[in-house]
Order: sequence, then C-alpha cells, then structure tokens
Amino acid sequence: MNTGIPNSSTRSQGSALPGNTIAITGLGMVSASGSDVSSSCASARAGLTRWRELDIQVTDEDTLEAIPLKGQEVYWLTLGFEGFARLLRLGDAALRDLLEHSSLKQPTIAQTGIHLQLPGTWLEEVHFQASLLDRLPAEERAPILRGFAAERTEKREQLTRRFLPELLALNQLSLAPRTQLYSFGGAATFAQVLTRAVEALQSRSLERCIVGGIDSWVDMETLTQAYEMGLLRTPNRPVGRFPGEAAAFVLLERLDAARARGARVEALLGPVASTVEAGHRFSGRPLTGAALFETITACVPEEARQATGVELAIVNLNGDEPRAREYGCTLVRLQEAGLLKSSRRWYVAEHFGEIGAATGAVAICMGVRGFVRRYARSPTILVSLLDDELPRGSFLLRDIPWRQDKTGARAPYGMHL
Repeated sequence: MNTGIPNSSTRSQGSALPGNTIAITGLGMVSASGSDVSSSCASARAGLTRWRELDIQVTDEDTLEAIPLKGQEVYWLTLGFEGFARLLRLGDAALRDLLEHSSLKQPTIAQTGIHLQLPGTWLEEVHFQASLLDRLPAEERAPILRGFAAERTEKREQLTRRFLPELLALNQLSLAPRTQLYSFGGAATFAQVLTRAVEALQSRSLERCIVGGIDSWVDMETLTQAYEMGLLRTPNRPVGRFPGEAAAFVLLERLDAARARGARVEALLGPVASTVEAGHRFSGRPLTGAALFETITACVPEEARQATGVELAIVNLNGDEPRAREYGCTLVRLQEAGLLKSSRRWYVAEHFGEIGAATGAVAICMGVRGFVRRYARSPTILVSLLDDELPRGSFLLRDIPWRQDKTGARAPYGMHL
C-alpha cells in the first residue's frame, strides 16, 4: 500500500525537497454529497448531487404555482439546527473525519494549531443597507448604524469565545489558545488563512496546522438574505447560485515534521497569493479580472510559466453572472500571458452549491483526492477564488513526486491506484 512517504526506491526524490516544504497530510470534509472526504469527492467525480427542497417558496410567473427553492443540505446533521449550532455540527463532522484520516494523536497534538474561517457579515451588512437604511433620511441612519455595528461586534466576540473551544472539546483536542485563530469572510479570504498558516509553519512557531472553513447558505437567515438580494437562482431568474453547506479541514505540516512522525503525505502546497479588488458585488464598479490575474501570476514564477502553464484549475464559479464576466476577463489575460495551457476546470459550486467560507478548503480536498485517485491528470492544480467581497486569492497544489505504482515506475495520469 502506498503510504505517501518515500520508500527505499523513492527516498532520493522525496529527500530532494526542502524540509520546510508544506505538505498536506490529512483531509476531512462533510457535504450534502457525502459524510466524509472520500465519499464527497467521489460523488463530485461521478457528477452526483443531492438536491433538497428548501423552506422558501417562489411563485412561478408562468404557471402561478408555488415552487420551493432548491439547495444542497446536509440534512442528516443539520436538520433542526440553525446559526451557531448548525456550523458547529458541520465542523464537528469534518474535524472528526480529518483526525481519522490523518491519524493525528498525542503528543503531536500539542505542537498543532488550528486556523478556522467562518462566514463574515458582508451579506448581512449589504442586506441591512438595502432593506432599511436606504429608505431612511440621512439624519436617522447614524444611530441605527451604531446599534447594528455594536450588535455585530457582540455576536462576533461571543462566537470567537465559544466556537473553537466547543469544537475542540467535542473531539477531545487540547490546543493552546495562542494557536487558535479565526478569520471571517467569503471564499477568497481562505487564501489569507493559508498564508498565515504557512508563515506559522515556516517560522516554526507551529509544527503543523489544521486549516479549514465552515459555512451554510441554507441556514434560514442567510438563505433569506441571499434570496431577497437576488443572488439565488429561481424559476423566474435563470442565473444565480444554488445554496449549499459544507465544512472541510486540511492538515498542513512542514515536510520534515511529517517525516518525523511518519505521516502520510497526500500532496504539497505551492505558492499562495491574495489581493483585493477595487469594488465588490454591489459597488457598481466594473470587475475586470485584474486582481484575480495578479494572484495567479504571483503563484506561477515567470521562469516557470511556459513550462508549467495551467493544466487544471479549480474555480468557484457559481452561476452568478458578474462573477462569470470577471472570470472571463481573467481568462483573456491568462491567454495573453501564455498561462492557459488547458481548458480543464472543476467548479466547486457545481457539486456542492454555494458554500462560501468552506470553498477554499473543499477545493483542496477535491484537488488532493484527484491526485490520490489519479484522475486529476496533472502534476499541479491551480485553485482560484473569486468573491462577492473585495478579496481575491489563488494557490497551487502539487502532486508528490514519489507517487509510484507497485513496479516503482511513475504511474501515468488517469490511472487509479
């Protein structure tokens, strides 16, 4: 069985990599398509989805019938749970899967951190602005805005006090408070989360780091806001996103630390880059793809572009028309720069719906399972993350150079091991 660590015939290939190379040594995930990372990614590979009717109904303008919105819901975990409890249920299932997948046990737990991304408040703020503030005189807005900001701050503080301690306690993990970091935002914020985790690993303040994201767009409050803002696809709106929910975690380690504990190395994390756009989804400013292109070029060094190119990309296009236009502009820039070698792309939302803060971690799971099961058919995968908010991000996933078949020869891409 291939453990991912170089054996005697491949150790020279593995030892050629610097010890501070960032290795991916564990995955954990739960989605509407599967209760763990293997079944979720296998379902995506097979093109399977699991749709459910949601609680909001829309009148079809042609038939005048009430039709429920559809989405992808992890109903066996989240039915009857909302808000904090719903996210905790999702996170608990994904973290349990990661711990089983990675065989992470004491004493290595003591040298481990966790960086978690949760949904931000951007959607709530824009919805609040559009539904209430814009209808009020200017002199009445200031006190309402102050109250809204105070309430939002109080909720954030309560969340950061409780969420990770409760999530870790459910899984009997004891991590130092200094190693527990939160980030809040949409899909592209995950590139910033990865950057902070990599910095902690390479500075050796951590030996390994659990990085993940949790989000639910079928949670009733978020679902209602997205529907009222016109973001969802309905019988009367042919473009838009389908809501989903998911949680995913990835275990990152320096390669030398992974070797020291005999960990199974699944893949390698390459360069990570992030920047911000000039405007957001509702700012009215044109999105030209320049910001996303900047992050992609930062991930592929100039001298390696002609040799490497982009053979496979994972992108979070979700049916939203402005996002598709922005990515189209990015593709034109990539073509002109010679970075586009293939049109093969995987779309996270196609398989799991819109999953917001969980998108980046789910994309890693999809890519790494593609390496392991040999259907990625590429030694590198470029993950590009667009957003309704300002951030844009990209990062590279790399297959391990010593992945071999039983004869010791490099297994051809497309072969399932």
